[in-house]
Amino acid sequence: MVDPSLLAPLFRSLDQIPVIDTHKVGIMYVAPGQAHELDILRNSHGSPAYTRFLEGIGRLINLRGQVDIYAGGLSPDEDGEYAYAYWDDIGQVLYHTATMMPTKPDDEYCIDKKRHIGNDYVRIVWNDSGLPYRFDTLATQFQFVNIVIEPHSLGAIAAFSNNVHENEYFKVTMQRAPGMRDFTPVGSFKLISAEQLPLLVRQLSLLADWFASVFERTERDTKEVEVITNWRARLQKIMAFKRDKIPPLETEDEVEGVVGQEAYRNFTATY
Repeated sequence: MVDPSLLAPLFRSLDQIPVIDTHKVGIMYVAPGQAHELDILRNSHGSPAYTRFLEGIGRLINLRGQVDIYAGGLSPDEDGEYAYAYWDDIGQVLYHTATMMPTKPDDEYCIDKKRHIGNDYVRIVWNDSGLPYRFDTLATQFQFVNIVIEPHSLGAIAAFSNNVHENEYFKVTMQRAPGMRDFTPVGSFKLISAEQLPLLVRQLSLLADWFASVFERTERDTKEVEVITNWRARLQKIMAFKRDKIPPLETEDEVEGVVGQEAYRNFTATY
């Protein structure tokens, strides 16, 4: 039997580990002609194609009073009341979307936006600038992965058309930190339809966040460090409790047949 007084510390320990894995990913919109981080962070809206992309990458959630969905450190009083998020049975991702965060007159350098997006390991960059997007455009020590989306149609005007039939295909490229191995099927670039673009980029962002986390934890792939999911961390806590706190079962002489299997069917004691 387990001493009931030992269960409360175990439960408190488990409560500190989420039952799912959480991710946070930045999204920035680059308007035509823009190349500087402050101009990009100050954008309060994007093109219609960019807006349709946001609607497809996740669900719009209200951050005020939110307890069911991972908020990614956002506060409704400081960072806007709404954000896009995606979740399934095993994980949740919150998108730090620069155009949805308030641009404050007293925040000349967009510190409030950058403290979230600049700390994300992965950033999705919708680039309507007409210029190549530099990997280090956003000055931050967390430079791991950029997923850059560019309209494949000719001319910047098409990027602002409200015609849903324009820009049916987009060019997706991956920018990785020096030393980070290629981990996606994108290659040099991928051309993808507007319909499938949100799904592809969502999956790429989740995969990239995992790889960037491992890359950072292993000090840029120079040390061998085990990086585990929250599920495994919880299992390790339970198994350690079982090993250290639960005495082994006292077994009598083995009895064959159904009677001999009774101890193994008592899952509360065996597992």
